[in-house]
Amino acid sequence: MINLFIPVKKLAWGTDWHLNFLKPPVRQDFIKHLAEMNVDAFAITGDVSDGVNLEQDLQRIGSAIDKPVFILLGNHDRYHSSFAAVEQAVNRVVALHPNLVRLTGAELVELSSTTTLLGVDGWADGTAGAGSASEVELNDSRLIRDFAVLPRMKRFSKMLELAESYSANLEPTLIEAMGRYPNVIVLSHVPPLPEATWHEGRISDWDYLPHFCNQALGNLLRKTCINFPATKVTVLCGHTHSEGVHREGNMTVYTVAAEYFKPRVDRIIEII
Repeated sequence: MINLFIPVKKLAWGTDWHLNFLKPPVRQDFIKHLAEMNVDAFAITGDVSDGVNLEQDLQRIGSAIDKPVFILLGNHDRYHSSFAAVEQAVNRVVALHPNLVRLTGAELVELSSTTTLLGVDGWADGTAGAGSASEVELNDSRLIRDFAVLPRMKRFSKMLELAESYSANLEPTLIEAMGRYPNVIVLSHVPPLPEATWHEGRISDWDYLPHFCNQALGNLLRKTCINFPATKVTVLCGHTHSEGVHREGNMTVYTVAAEYFKPRVDRIIEII
């Protein structure tokens, strides 16, 4: 576990920016807008770019913004590349720009005496809704090298393996955070519960749920929330490009809308 103290009063949260789709002047204006925002830090919950352009886009963000930027990756961040190659690229950028904070599940970031932040990429685990009987096939299966080499059923096994691995990385940090702080913010790319997997105002279709929900993370969050009922847990995620809020017990999951070619900051979160 890595303990970090980064005091933050205003946290700007955005997701699914897909900067690789933007023309250079539009991308430049957007990053300039970010740099001028009156906030203390940024959180980006994945799909910053694609695997070809991610390193350069993160360099642009790291150079322009002189504040902490908490980053994790989504599925599009691996397109036209592989998990290993993209991770190497991110490590190179983070080494050059210490303000970029890569969240892998092991980092416990104290934002204030009462609030901590942690995060992990996560992955749709293929078990929600129709599960492996789903006939939906995302571009992940052909544009991410790790999936493109696998037959269909092994791709579902790979999805579950990834989701469980990410959740295992997060578990000890989550337990530590919930035992120490009354407020815990969890960042991840994929919604952790079917009830939080929104599509145009309703829960995603049965065939799409396996590809847009991370039940492995949801199971971990639910179990931990039961064990620490006094801790308020706020989960911030993207991936679905649709907005919705799901509340249960001491946990609230926010999934926000996103549009290609129109990146934005979704919320300014006041840290207490």
